[in-house]
Amino acid sequence: MERYAGALEDVADGARQQERHYQLLSALQSLVKELPSSFQQRLSYTTLSDLALALLDGTVFEIVQGLLEIQHLTEKSLYNQRLRLQNEHRGARGQRDEVPPPPGRRLPAALGICANRLLP
Repeated sequence: MERYAGALEDVADGARQQERHYQLLSALQSLVKELPSSFQQRLSYTTLSDLALALLDGTVFEIVQGLLEIQHLTEKSLYNQRLRLQNEHRGARGQRDEVPPPPGRRLPAALGICANRLLP
């Protein structure tokens, strides 16, 4: 008796899956109608049906979810790296600004170096 109950559940699951497949296929076909005709010709009924079957499997959604998590972690890491580099840059610039060269000493020194190189 349990054997028949399991078979009935399998039939019910198959019917639900078939109905979901038709829903996805119908949605895909309506999306394809919005595309230019050159693209519509490339997407056959078989291709759309295979795509609907792939969407029925939760694997596609798991892959997309995993990729979203990776993207968010990468963006967070890059943002933190950017903040760290900005702070380092501000710190380095602040240290340079704290001890400016004495006014008027850089230009005469540079002119002296150039004059020594140009004149014998």
